[in-house]
Amino acid sequence: MTSGFGAVSAHADSAPQCTATDHCYSVGVIGSQAEPLWMNAVGADLGVGCLHVDDRDNEFANWEMWILTNLNDPKLDTWVEAGMTAGTLHASPGQEKGFLWYWADSRPGSPYRESYIKPARTNEFENVTFKWVPGSGDWEIHQDGDQVAVSAGNGAYGGRADNGLEVTTAGARIAGASTNFQYQDTGNVWHTAPTYIENDRPDLFFGYTNGKNVVAGTHKPCLDEVGPMTENDEATPPTPAGLLAAAKKLASLNGEPNPGNIEYVQTGRQALASLDGSRTTSDDPAYLIQMTGEFVGHAAKVPRGSKAPRGNVLTLTIDAKTGRTLGWAIALAPHDLSRLGTVSALR
Repeated sequence: MTSGFGAVSAHADSAPQCTATDHCYSVGVIGSQAEPLWMNAVGADLGVGCLHVDDRDNEFANWEMWILTNLNDPKLDTWVEAGMTAGTLHASPGQEKGFLWYWADSRPGSPYRESYIKPARTNEFENVTFKWVPGSGDWEIHQDGDQVAVSAGNGAYGGRADNGLEVTTAGARIAGASTNFQYQDTGNVWHTAPTYIENDRPDLFFGYTNGKNVVAGTHKPCLDEVGPMTENDEATPPTPAGLLAAAKKLASLNGEPNPGNIEYVQTGRQALASLDGSRTTSDDPAYLIQMTGEFVGHAAKVPRGSKAPRGNVLTLTIDAKTGRTLGWAIALAPHDLSRLGTVSALR
């Protein structure tokens, strides 16, 4: 099968089941773990015509871009990513639905972080670019021209980048495209990406590329769209009961039905910057919730071929005014919440 771009669809040898524990992908790829294409930066303009799942409480669908880092060390499984997500977004306690731009990363010693940038909209393209900071292990995340985050200490040696869809349900309905897919080599020269397609389920998805553009989606037509979240949509100041419910829901989605030591602290967004990596000009009040358990990141957005992140600590950041979740993370060791303010127990 060929597309209007004239490129042939490819598929993987195995067939994932498209579940929370077995994600499915149709992505355009440059580089690989076996043959890295070393790059200092990578970028593309991302857009979707629709991004839909039927069960928005427990499923998600993404259109996103990743860069895999530390490909000089096969023992590491690290990356930076950004894109649009719809479904289990933990947008507000008890209202885990929406359609948002997000960024996330996995770093050495820090299994996973995910933060939400702003509401997303269909039929609008916005640029995502990852830039390595020379002489460091840091990657800047730029979205729509603004630096929204930095993945500090992630590591250099970015050698593979993916662009396309990720789903946790075979019933997803997606139509997406990434245009102007380009990478910057180690001499700081930009090139059109030499892209190839990896499609896990040709029975469910299509995927085409001409190198500069990646188009992928589901064979099922887009019957409806996920509407954008407005500033006042389900924006309710959280109560302790709401914070506890949100914490338990996130823990359950990540493989832990009985989290322990659930505590929280109220602080400001600027104080959290060193933990969540986001760059924000506001210092709005926020709650940081922390709990312990055995967490497996089934709700994490991971690159094709990577393992679900694991850790003993789960954190959740919620806007104190609106109740919307700002981000969450899986960690290996607890943070000292007392450095941020007065700590209170939720159970």
